[in-house]
Amino acid sequence: MSRVLIFAGANGAGKTTFAKSILEPNLVFINADDIQRQERLADIEAGQKALKLIDDSISKKINFAFETTLAGIGLKKRFEHLKRRRYFVEIYYLFVYPVELLLERIKERLKKGGHPVPEVDVKRRYGRSLKNFWETYRFYADVWKIINNNEVEARTIAIGRKEYFLMLDEPEFRIFKEKVKNG
Repeated sequence: MSRVLIFAGANGAGKTTFAKSILEPNLVFINADDIQRQERLADIEAGQKALKLIDDSISKKINFAFETTLAGIGLKKRFEHLKRRRYFVEIYYLFVYPVELLLERIKERLKKGGHPVPEVDVKRRYGRSLKNFWETYRFYADVWKIINNNEVEARTIAIGRKEYFLMLDEPEFRIFKEKVKNG
């Protein structure tokens, strides 16, 4: 069975850093930000290229990983395609709060040569990302984890399969659910 690892969360949640810390070295990792930087493409072109690489990986049934904010439902058809192709789908949702912490991380990333994300986009995508993961995308996963990435060391606060889950940190999970509801 082919396998896909999906690293999701708001802008500034630490998706790339977390992914690179756990990925097997030979696994294909599709990251629009890396594509943009390496190929000097505009945001939209890099995003389109990343989607094409995802589609190609699914067609070839290779193991791969990608990152996404899940702020839209545009990936839903690709998730359905993954399931039709019998992929084992793992989602790691990196949860960070409050949104001001994400904005601070993005500012720090910029100082190190990273890419900017407008504050208005971060704030708009934050609630959508949480809601879309919880209400839509987790149901496509064979296994999913919600990881609190506020601190230096990430902590898993819940693990599940579709609608079934186990809370590992009930107070943090309550905060997550509150953010899903209120953004």
